[in-house]
Amino acid sequence: MKVGEIIDRDLTALSAECPVAEAIEVLYHHNASGLPVLDDDNRVIGFISEKDIIKAALPGYAHMLHDSSFLPDYGQFSVRLQSIAKDPISKYMKQNIISFDETDSDFYVANKVIKDNIKIAPVLRDGVFIGVVSRSHLLRHLLLHPEELDKNLDKN
Repeated sequence: MKVGEIIDRDLTALSAECPVAEAIEVLYHHNASGLPVLDDDNRVIGFISEKDIIKAALPGYAHMLHDSSFLPDYGQFSVRLQSIAKDPISKYMKQNIISFDETDSDFYVANKVIKDNIKIAPVLRDGVFIGVVSRSHLLRHLLLHPEELDKNLDKN
């Protein structure tokens, strides 16, 4: 089966100029861990996730710690988050992202998601954003259509 048949066609996305505070609100209201960032032609130019924003708001040395309990308090985090709230997400988004074409097989996408530890990725048609595929989409698809996995295993 092609990944285009199992994607979420919710086209919620952000522009590169979107302020961090607005991005947080959109992520929250859509219960999303991340969203694509699009240009004016609906082409994906990046991806912003909760993790990207959290990393940006942590004190500079925090990435070197193995445990956040060493941070003096979360007040520093809150202050830093407030200080970046008006910044455009383009400052913090990932630019080299993995996306899939709607014609990619579900098996190929599942393998790539596992190999590259991807939670959610944009799906494109002729380079234009048409939806997202997530681990839960793939899991649900394989649960409801186990015969698809058998077809792909027979090819290998």
